[in-house]
Amino acid sequence: MTDMTGMIQDLYSQGDMLGRVVTFLESKGIDPEHLSYEDLHLCDQMHARGIDATREHAVLAEIRSGMHVLEIGCGIGGASRYLAKESGCRVTAIDLTQECVDVARELTRRCGLKDSIDFQQADATHMPFGDAVFDHVWSHYVTMNIRDKEELASEIARVLKYGGRDSCWELALSMGKQPFYPLPWASDASSSFLATAGEMTAFLERGGLKLVHRIDLNEAYLAYLDNVRDRAQRGEQPPNVDPQSLKDRADFLVRVQNCGRSAREGLLVEHLIIAEKA
Repeated sequence: MTDMTGMIQDLYSQGDMLGRVVTFLESKGIDPEHLSYEDLHLCDQMHARGIDATREHAVLAEIRSGMHVLEIGCGIGGASRYLAKESGCRVTAIDLTQECVDVARELTRRCGLKDSIDFQQADATHMPFGDAVFDHVWSHYVTMNIRDKEELASEIARVLKYGGRDSCWELALSMGKQPFYPLPWASDASSSFLATAGEMTAFLERGGLKLVHRIDLNEAYLAYLDNVRDRAQRGEQPPNVDPQSLKDRADFLVRVQNCGRSAREGLLVEHLIIAEKA
């Protein structure tokens, strides 16, 4: 395990993540032993705008029933469960952090979806899959933690079928200047590997993918950040939470506030890149 791998795993591990999720659900009057996958939308989406962004991603990426989708960076399985249940997909999901994989499996079992999703611990730049296996590769707020984006793109191209697509929803550098730290995915710049839109497109193309669309999502992202700020100022809880915030809400709020400052000052932008293996 490299030092960087360990640093990233330490950030996303909580030691008792499942227990924190269970306690949160109980606080909302939900029986954690008898869950629907919708119940988990309150706390299983590890990205801004929660389940709303996941739904939008699925529409923009044109995810269809019967696809075999690979999710890179699945966290505790929120998007994977949505794709399996709502889009009718067969899903394979990987994450670098073993605790996330373990919690994703258990929550998915409790929802009755364990036969639809295969969760594995794996590195996205060295994936344990054969060539041309998947119809679609999905990532949402993942690339910011991946240093070697050209190797990532090559691996995505390798595991995709011809004509298959990659959809990458991420935060990116706008002006090439670093944002304010700490951020939800990194405590400082040493574990944050942001790229500009042009750089990311070039990585994908060198890896063997062809750009189809780049969709600017910044307006909705800024509105979300304003809502988080306003709720916090009023002392209100958000309607749904990132599971990372269950460990230390005050620390996570600082990280989200730095996202807001960085985005409002034009240092960060949110976008979706869709590319195809031709």
